[in-house]
Amino acid sequence: MNIVFAYPTGLNPQKGGVERITDIIAKILLKRGYTIFYLNWEREQDNYEYPVPVIDLPSSNLEDPNNLEVYNRFLKENRIDVIINQHGLYEGTYFLSQVKVQNVKIISVLHSDPFGYYDHLFADLMTLRDSSIKEKVKRVARFFLYRKVKKIIHRSLVNHYTFIQEHPQYVCLLSESYKERLEEYCDLPDNYFISIPNPNTYENIEIIPHKEPILLFVGRLDNRSKKLFTLIDIWYRLCKLYPQWKLIIVGDGPDKDVLINKAKDISNIEFKGYQDPREYYEKASIFCMTSIFEGFPMCLTEAMQFGCVPIAFDSFSAVYDIIKPGETGELVKSFDKKEYVGKLIHLIDDETYRKKLSKNAFQYVKRYDIANILPKWIELIEK
Repeated sequence: MNIVFAYPTGLNPQKGGVERITDIIAKILLKRGYTIFYLNWEREQDNYEYPVPVIDLPSSNLEDPNNLEVYNRFLKENRIDVIINQHGLYEGTYFLSQVKVQNVKIISVLHSDPFGYYDHLFADLMTLRDSSIKEKVKRVARFFLYRKVKKIIHRSLVNHYTFIQEHPQYVCLLSESYKERLEEYCDLPDNYFISIPNPNTYENIEIIPHKEPILLFVGRLDNRSKKLFTLIDIWYRLCKLYPQWKLIIVGDGPDKDVLINKAKDISNIEFKGYQDPREYYEKASIFCMTSIFEGFPMCLTEAMQFGCVPIAFDSFSAVYDIIKPGETGELVKSFDKKEYVGKLIHLIDDETYRKKLSKNAFQYVKRYDIANILPKWIELIEK
């Protein structure tokens, strides 16, 4: 069977979660005898040695008619059976659905909460982009535009899911919890909705490494989506109480300089930049997430693979698939900084409790090992 994974940019696993998931699944499918291709339309050259042939469309403008011609010729000449659309929440879906070759099936993967941005729009609009007076004035303007923007986004969601309904394709969700609400917007047969969580990144971790007094964040330094100002504010309230602990932030992104400037007078906070986070997962005792919403965040499961105790806002339903409050980690009412601080204090002060959660998290996350996730993908592809 011949399969193509489609995504705007290159599927380099060092760049992000979608890329890493694709790399993991594609390599396993190759070993199982499937023929795999990647299709991109905004890829930049990099030094990563891709495991499969990569096809670049002629133009980054998907409305360019040359793209459609090249796309359908590629599908026909390579006898593609299945297109896995890794851009299922976005405009790539419209282009990829223009299949003119018979018997080609599409699986559109929604790599985030299908309604996350809509549900938490107010939190996003009220999030400062930087600390300037000009930005604070803009936030006031966004407050008054909130209802208008919400209506525009709702219309966009309705149009998107109506399009999928009118161009039937399998819809792959990262959690069963997203299904019921999506069905209200997208009237497809029940068997067209599939839920497959992201697989674990690491393999063969047999023991929990020695832990140090470290709080850890790993991810893109984008304050709008990750609410890193909130994390820094939380740490500001704790750093003087726990001088032996530190907050380590691993990652890069558009707000790196703004965040470093915000944290410049706060003790025991370190920015490590973009790099392989494994050594930090191994050392950290607690993993902190403050995102407005996510889909099925790999950084949580990666941290748990090394026995880091995760703490996050309950701002997306799939987080309950990963964190069982008081058992495998801690959940906090969305954007409640006071509660977040209180639960962190409990985790730091009560080492016995923290170690119990660490052991539970380490065992619980094994359900997402690739050996348990891959059969779900093969079943979907084969059917």
